Amino acid sequence: MKKSIFLLFITFGLVQFTNAQCTVTSSGFGNNTNVPMYNVQGSVEVVLNNNNTVTVNLKSNFSTAAGPDVRIFLVDRGTLTTSQLRITSNFLARPRFEIGLSAASGAQSFTKTIPSGITITDFETVYFYCQAFNQFWDFGSFTPFASNNCSVLGTEDFENNNLILYPNPVETQLNIQLEKNKSSYKVGIYNSLGVLAYEGFYNLSKPNQLIDCSSLQSGVYFVEITDEENKVYRKKILKR
Repeated sequence: MKKSIFLLFITFGLVQFTNAQCTVTSSGFGNNTNVPMYNVQGSVEVVLNNNNTVTVNLKSNFSTAAGPDVRIFLVDRGTLTTSQLRITSNFLARPRFEIGLSAASGAQSFTKTIPSGITITDFETVYFYCQAFNQFWDFGSFTPFASNNCSVLGTEDFENNNLILYPNPVETQLNIQLEKNKSSYKVGIYNSLGVLAYEGFYNLSKPNQLIDCSSLQSGVYFVEITDEENKVYRKKILKR
């Protein structure tokens, strides 16, 4: 009986640990045809954790040419082709966030809080870039995180179902409605590069709130709601 309880406890612990993060492997490196020595060799993992952080693991077989300032980014490449993504100006124009400064070889692990306004499910590229010399290094692709392949996205911090935004696309007034009964919350609206474009604090006396979006330029934005329990709700909107 004691043995059965012990095994049950171990099994439960493993399930909890497994559900605490989702891991995908980035592949398809070798995209620098101009300077092949810059190309990445070995394994690179991307891990989504349930505390709103993402980790990039450079495994023990990882290697690339030494550089003075080779940084790792996660990038939403959108519709850019491989040849277009090699051009640094195209890379710099896409939604991205820096993970860390890479050494040439050896195992390394970098963990970064996902910036406000960033929707991690839109990202599918690990990009190595020498910032000091504006030099493309290499990039690889990974399967984007989604609710059907990552249990972390089922946790409440990533939950979108309780947030209703309309109209979408919006022209002037955005109606924000939380299905749960919240007494107060903070609203942040970020552009596609994660730059804060609007912030407001509200006490709810009614189930919805109107936000003036008339001053926002046309484009894609991310609405982030933080309630009084520090739970976060995110959704994408289009401003006309």
